Amino acid sequence: MPKLSIAPLNPAKRLYPGDSGQFSYPAVPAACIDPHEQTLFGRRAGELQPIDEVPRTDSQEWGGQIAAAARALLEPEVTPANEQLIRTHHPSLGPIEGVCVVRESSEKSIWLVAPDTFVIPTTHAAGREIHVFPNGILEQMALSPLIPLQWDPINVVLNPRRFLSRNDLHMLRVMFPSAVGARVFIGGFIVILFRSQADIKKSWTRDGLASEFGTLRLLYDVIEDWASREEVCGASAIASTPNSLDTHASLGLKVRFANGQEAITVPTHAFVKLGHLNSRPLLRMADWYARAKLALSRLAPLKRRSSEPDIGTLRYEEAGNSPLGKSVYLAGESKKIGVITSTYDPVSSDLMRFPSGFLHDLSLVTAEEGGSLPTIISPDGTPRVNGWGDYQRVLDGDPLFVLAFNLATGTQVRRTGWGILPNARKAIAEGTEYIWDKQLCSQNISLLWRTEMVGDHLQGFSSSALCLGSPSDKTCEAVCFQNFEFNLSSRDLLAVDYRGASPRRHPLPVIKGGFILPAEVREAEILCEDKEVSAAPGTFPGQERVSTELRRSFFSHR
Repeated sequence: MPKLSIAPLNPAKRLYPGDSGQFSYPAVPAACIDPHEQTLFGRRAGELQPIDEVPRTDSQEWGGQIAAAARALLEPEVTPANEQLIRTHHPSLGPIEGVCVVRESSEKSIWLVAPDTFVIPTTHAAGREIHVFPNGILEQMALSPLIPLQWDPINVVLNPRRFLSRNDLHMLRVMFPSAVGARVFIGGFIVILFRSQADIKKSWTRDGLASEFGTLRLLYDVIEDWASREEVCGASAIASTPNSLDTHASLGLKVRFANGQEAITVPTHAFVKLGHLNSRPLLRMADWYARAKLALSRLAPLKRRSSEPDIGTLRYEEAGNSPLGKSVYLAGESKKIGVITSTYDPVSSDLMRFPSGFLHDLSLVTAEEGGSLPTIISPDGTPRVNGWGDYQRVLDGDPLFVLAFNLATGTQVRRTGWGILPNARKAIAEGTEYIWDKQLCSQNISLLWRTEMVGDHLQGFSSSALCLGSPSDKTCEAVCFQNFEFNLSSRDLLAVDYRGASPRRHPLPVIKGGFILPAEVREAEILCEDKEVSAAPGTFPGQERVSTELRRSFFSHR
């Protein structure tokens, strides 16, 4: 396991300049923001969190390989006597070469595992959380005597289980002027994000190399946050035939605001044209081609209406790139859910850069005049969402799972594919992410997590909710919605520092992310019914196939 070069603390290197006030700070509760302690869990400022490797053992105390693996799965807790045995025989730890332990306090420790394409770790082993080592670009150039060093500018011990403060983010922008964001991992790392590997090297030579910030270890990588959706360029997101399940995102939750207005949440990015922070030239050319094709398609004559029900029709749109006014349709149905009437993201006339151009990636669908919104229900065998969960509990390691919601349509529609399940999947928080855009003077904050199958993708099902609780509970609390995902190893990192099996043949660890929600939404009442509740007025009757409700997705006019 590579050793990290740690620069000694020198508080006199930089003066704390305070925050410029140009970047607004999202609505994060004060209790969830790092309080800047001088000591934390026995560590002082300038003292890094120890990371101890746990070697395998040759002990036969638990019998043969099969018996030992079964015993490791049944152990309720980790003790000094069984720690190596669990590391050796637990299916989520044994095959991995790099397994360490971070002792956060005298009462709590976590497993820290190196990424491995062959092993999909669970969330816990013997009651102890399993977290992943983040990857970062650390070339020989970084150790060159020609590279100046940056010292830790804040004399505090940051807690990776809390959000960075407004001033922390300002200091990171001061240290790394060309950076576009940062990820804080619970294992004790901060990954500074850049547009390209060239920007990383330029930052090292111009601004200096830093190895720690608030006693958290620093790494560097290229940002690759991809919106959780199937990207389709066209005038409208429609299906070629009725009842098609070629979807873009899934419905979120139905909420009622203080003024009595009801709405259903949807991800903004599913209804606008996107540009990514680090789009390659070929992707930009493909986007130009798609926009040209869209412009020409509007000149084509309209075909005669088919006798089959339409799922969506092409319509002329006003100039701009806004989700407002766009219709939302059920996938596999010709029924309209409603119209997007509100958004919590900036409206742009150009491509919206993802994720930096978004504040919350959240829009609201309301019913058309004289109509009503459908009923949102929890999938069969899953808890009912009855409120909003605390961010602090998420980061502290409380049980989590990911849940997608259904409509009471009376129609069974199954979506199959890699990573698509009909109920829920256990998850674990991995940290937080902060993305900023200096041109727009905007920044956003997200929670990061992974599911038990780390390599699974939920493309096409953005808006699945991260919930506090267990899938077997009667009720649960929603925390945020899935908006994006990224590989733990960027393509730039794999190109220069990949030692494992080919990523083309094996899934890479995937981290999911969801933007912090607006305070107004978290104060709204959640309207989520049990599966057994009969369909309320306004629910859509489906075609008579099977009277069962499964997760539904939607189309939009684009």
